[in-house]
Amino acid sequence: MRVAFPYMGEIRLVIAPILRELGADPVVPPPPDRESRTLGVQLAPELMCIPFKLTLGNMVRSLEMGADTLVYVSGSWSCRFGYYGRLQAEILREMGYRFRLLELRHDNIRGIVQEVVAMSGGRPTRALVRAGRALRLGWHKSVALETAQRCFRAALPVAARPESCRRLLGRSLSAVEATDTPGGLSRLCRRFEQEFAELPHNGRKRMPRVMLVGESYCTIEPFVNFDVIRRLGELGVAVEPFLTEHRWLGFHGFRIGAGELRRAKRAARRYWRYCVGGEDENSLGHLLIAAERGYDGVVHVHPFGCMPGTVVQPALEAASRDCGLGYMSLSLDEHTGTAGLATRLEAFAAMLERRARQVGT
Repeated sequence: MRVAFPYMGEIRLVIAPILRELGADPVVPPPPDRESRTLGVQLAPELMCIPFKLTLGNMVRSLEMGADTLVYVSGSWSCRFGYYGRLQAEILREMGYRFRLLELRHDNIRGIVQEVVAMSGGRPTRALVRAGRALRLGWHKSVALETAQRCFRAALPVAARPESCRRLLGRSLSAVEATDTPGGLSRLCRRFEQEFAELPHNGRKRMPRVMLVGESYCTIEPFVNFDVIRRLGELGVAVEPFLTEHRWLGFHGFRIGAGELRRAKRAARRYWRYCVGGEDENSLGHLLIAAERGYDGVVHVHPFGCMPGTVVQPALEAASRDCGLGYMSLSLDEHTGTAGLATRLEAFAAMLERRARQVGT
């Protein structure tokens, strides 16, 4: 069984080894790029969001690489994301591709278990052992990935040479990919913290802090958000995303972080009485949590045409104004250009720096 899954951030570092431990052969396409975007735009309905188009392009490339099974997280929640698997499967089959569709849904646990047992030659005991080993390895991979990214986000704004920080992140991610033992991954976490802490410092004592909120895929995938964490970090702004690959996997797999989600939703009720879909409540709640924690600003990213992301913007603007936070919203699609975005980010960083100096005095 050659299995492909949608590409999002560095989630492949966790999902691919889990699939290998279960007995499948993971097919990992190239990361999202212009080719994937072009393929998705050509095949998808015009008004579908950019995450749909990019993941569709990724799946085409996976099938061209020999994948025979496509795996999606699916469900009937308030965002079209839960229907991507079925919609994309219909499009791909109309294009002549042949494959099996495996949907990971809460109401399809029996089907998922049957697939795992089939990967182990129909032996339930062997499947149980493999599943336990796979989940343990996947968890340690996810923690190591989170540690590398967290250390990078903290070190980049104060790094004397940002390119050294970027190279260290690349080496760290390669080390996570190459290490397949829980003990080795735990040692990597300690090594990452030490290596990033030893990078030459540029002497800054205070830097503006920004919370990144918005639609899940746009928050996690750097190709879609134009690597906003790196761009702002190189401008001296520390960015903390409300959602990372580790948090996304932990929540959807084991409901880890459910308490933080409930807290965000309670906080959002001051401005937002009920959820209209997607990450509207979550984004607004984390904006208010960021204000409580002393952040200087918030960046909101969402796909162009995303109803929840668009509708919640007035509430985000009002809340940021009331809390004294700098606020910037980025609406993203296949037509978004880098030049205008770079100018906006530079102006936003300068504004945050000026406000931080005023607060300091």
